[in-house]
Amino acid sequence: MSESTPSSAQARDALDAIRHSQQTLLSDYIPSVFIRLAICLSFAAILFGYGMTEHENQWALAMWIGGFGFLIFTALYVYSYRLQGIKIRLLPRLGDSVKLNIGVGVVFVLLVFGSRLLRTGLGFEYAPHVCSFAAGALYFWLLAKYPTGEVHKRDK
Repeated sequence: MSESTPSSAQARDALDAIRHSQQTLLSDYIPSVFIRLAICLSFAAILFGYGMTEHENQWALAMWIGGFGFLIFTALYVYSYRLQGIKIRLLPRLGDSVKLNIGVGVVFVLLVFGSRLLRTGLGFEYAPHVCSFAAGALYFWLLAKYPTGEVHKRDK
């Protein structure tokens, strides 16, 4: 009976091998640049529209179009992973991934509200331009570096 039961070291090695193969698969497959760029431009359009909106003017339409594009292209992004047999989790499972997602969320919130505050409160007219470009570029980099939102062991 002891020969058929794996030891804890063997079980740990098997789990590490499975984790390594999953990480290799995820790092080898990254969706096309077009989909990532479309997601980032849509997100930047939402942020730009929010920063420029005053009393329901035409920039609110940019937010709606950006939001619709963001949903469509994000669905394509997730679907491209599904075609490869990879299921993307909505919420991260590892502690480092949770920290990364919370930190990025805080940065995006600061960019969204900062663009509006800098333009309306301090008179910096190009704040929405700068903040939306920064958010889009950061999001594009994040989709390239962490395509599923998970931090892997080798990234530490």
